[in-house]
Amino acid sequence: MGRVIGILLVLSVAVGLALLMRFNDGNVALLWPPYRVDVSMNLVLLALFALFALLHLILLALSNAVDLPQRVRQYRDRRSRDAAVAGLRDGLIAYNEGRYGRAERLLQPALNQPDLAGAAALIGARAAHRLREPERVERWLDSAGAEKPTTNAALMCRAEMAVEDQRPADALSAVERLHSRGARHIQALRLALRAHEQSGNWQAVLQAVRQLDKREALHPSVVRGLTIRALRELVAQRGDDAHALRELLASLTSAERDIDEVVEAVARALDRAGQGEQAATLLSGILDKRLAERLVPVYASLAALDARKRLRSIESWRQRHGDRAAFTIAAGRLCAAEGLWGKAEEFFRLAEAQTPSRETRALLAHLYEQLGRHKEALHYWRLAATDGMNEPLSERPQAPLMADGNASPPVPPDTPDSV
Repeated sequence: MGRVIGILLVLSVAVGLALLMRFNDGNVALLWPPYRVDVSMNLVLLALFALFALLHLILLALSNAVDLPQRVRQYRDRRSRDAAVAGLRDGLIAYNEGRYGRAERLLQPALNQPDLAGAAALIGARAAHRLREPERVERWLDSAGAEKPTTNAALMCRAEMAVEDQRPADALSAVERLHSRGARHIQALRLALRAHEQSGNWQAVLQAVRQLDKREALHPSVVRGLTIRALRELVAQRGDDAHALRELLASLTSAERDIDEVVEAVARALDRAGQGEQAATLLSGILDKRLAERLVPVYASLAALDARKRLRSIESWRQRHGDRAAFTIAAGRLCAAEGLWGKAEEFFRLAEAQTPSRETRALLAHLYEQLGRHKEALHYWRLAATDGMNEPLSERPQAPLMADGNASPPVPPDTPDSV
């Protein structure tokens, strides 16, 4: 539609000019002695227009001839850039397809473009790393590091590859260089965490975990697992040094002090170092506040405390937190250690009734062996071995009934049955 309107406008102008020139009677006299030439005004106007068009075409041709070398250079630059962009695109596709050698070849044209060379070098470095070609990796990374926009990216790439190759020293060096440039990324801190973990620097691991936890950069379960592992290793490194263990305990945060696995490791280490009272205080502080079944057997195993004192504490926690198998098993073990066979059997039977398990059945079997009741011991050893799946409950030995009809475990007459 636009073309039709344009043609109509041109035709209208032509018709208008024809009509105007029809009524134009003017003449132009050209004097060139001894000659005189009279020319109509219309012819002069047409000649001037033709002369103008001719001069314009000549000047345009001269301009194009002068600009031809520059236009050729621009054309070549455009083709080179198009090839570089296509190579970068195809190289990235090949890298994600797993065709790493092809990716390196396709990325070569992009190295000729300053604004694409850094990105191409990063992809090439990763492709060479997948092919386990360290020399090519270094060349690619050096090329990427030479480009200012990708210097930090090259350092991050170098740190990631070092961590993957189990080279923690190189990874930490790259992270430190990155930090010296003012770039403190969460990913860099994650890489430093992995490098410290590989090198066995558990104090640094703990510090990195704390920083990442403040930024909520790790899942809570990951934070908990790494914290437990780091603190267990730190406790193991201190061995039986009571002073070092107390310093480590004082350096823990309130959240770390509330992790059962950490408290267990510290308490056992303090007990081995001859600090059973401090271990008992640490465990009691947790068990007085909340139910921590994992810590109950640890408290029961503290040889530095009197067994009856431990038993009284366990009984108080049992009344406070409920009748759990952890309390009854611990109480039964203490009673058995003190020779309170009747109470031990009562606690073990109660634990077995609460949560039947191999542990409770093995404890009952061992107790019956000590009491010389081999038939019952054999029965519970069998239950422990088969996990109670192949034997009906009716075959279990029943305790003798008392006058009121309640079952009561038999107690040797010469053994006290209470604490």
